[in-house]
Amino acid sequence: MIKKLKPSKFSAKDSQVERLRERHSAKPMEIICCGKNFKIFGGVYKTSTDTELMAETVQINSDKTFLEIGCGAGVISIILSKYAKSGLGTDINELAVENSKFNAKQYKIKNLQFIKSDLFKNVHRKFDVIICNPPYNNLPANDNIDKMFWDTNNEMKERFFKKVSNYLYDNGSIYFGWANFSDLDLNLPFHLAQKNNLKIIDIKSKPSPHKACIFYVLTIKRQ
Repeated sequence: MIKKLKPSKFSAKDSQVERLRERHSAKPMEIICCGKNFKIFGGVYKTSTDTELMAETVQINSDKTFLEIGCGAGVISIILSKYAKSGLGTDINELAVENSKFNAKQYKIKNLQFIKSDLFKNVHRKFDVIICNPPYNNLPANDNIDKMFWDTNNEMKERFFKKVSNYLYDNGSIYFGWANFSDLDLNLPFHLAQKNNLKIIDIKSKPSPHKACIFYVLTIKRQ
């Protein structure tokens, strides 16, 4: 039995406004995530607890392939490439694609590709694992940097759930990021999964550094 998510008292909008202001003008910076050093370009999502949780949760082995939708700086794909046959990372933000390629080159990763794509638009094959840590909040996004955090009318998430099965092998797994911000519809991924003949079979969680909210990774299969 999957437990219902309980909302926190943390409203994400104000902090996201501040982080987006910083990301629009930021210079490249160095971070450590999952025990590895990464460069984050200006205009690219600065990885956090949600990235670490996703990298820790995804199950994959050496004969399996994966697709990451919204690869950001490439951290998750680079971590998983060690265990997978091959992977493809996509992002709507050209800066993120270039950032991912840069970080993969630093680690001499050979079984990864990164391309610019609006969701599945430039993806033309199926995968064993599909990963998506989406923009959570339903707020107006003015450009591809805003879309790191904001998904106007939840349009991106709606399209993801509608189309994901077309790119997933029959027994494949989907890993979908979520959070319990007070300004989110916590039930949205459950509703979208049911609407599109998908089933949430497991939930992993991790608190934010200041324990103001909880991040989740939902493991999803076909019905």
